[in-house]
Amino acid sequence: MNDNKSYREGYRDGIKFAILEARGQGISDEFIKRLEREASGNVEGNAVKLVYGETYLIYERNNRKGMEILSNIVEQGIPAVILTRETRNNLSSYKNLKFAPITYDESSGGFNPTQLSQMQEYVVSNFNEKGVLYVDCIDYIFSTSNSVQNVIKFLTVLKDKVLERNGIFIASVNRDTIGKAELSIIEKEFKNIIKTKREQ
Repeated sequence: MNDNKSYREGYRDGIKFAILEARGQGISDEFIKRLEREASGNVEGNAVKLVYGETYLIYERNNRKGMEILSNIVEQGIPAVILTRETRNNLSSYKNLKFAPITYDESSGGFNPTQLSQMQEYVVSNFNEKGVLYVDCIDYIFSTSNSVQNVIKFLTVLKDKVLERNGIFIASVNRDTIGKAELSIIEKEFKNIIKTKREQ
């Protein structure tokens, strides 16, 4: 790198080179677009610093911010487990990601939202030390369950298992679709709030 260049300029040059290499190697368009955003500086300041052994809550109507964070995590090779309303996801091809859609559609290969014990077993058996658990369907699980206490127990067990393995638990919640009592419970379990543009 030219000594007269700033660190940021040199970094951007490196990203531009990586884009050329990625295109030549046939890397996915999504990954290349991410590199292009980084090269243009649009990502700067959007990074969220996560700490192992912590829980995080994102308030958002869709799971866009949560998926952006998860994408960054998975691309770094960090092991992750995801419980999501999405039946298809571009990240599901990553070997370090265990993907489980939460839906009544049995053909998706995921879980019915009332199958709390099966979901819990899936997470516990697939969650690695210093891994990440991402859930964007807590409000959906509350709305389909006939027992708030069962959902609370489910969340508590997951949180305990994640923290026991020095992992990170991230939940994306639409607070417009969840009751105040349930929201209060979630806020007690998740200590850190990740703000989206709408929340700032």
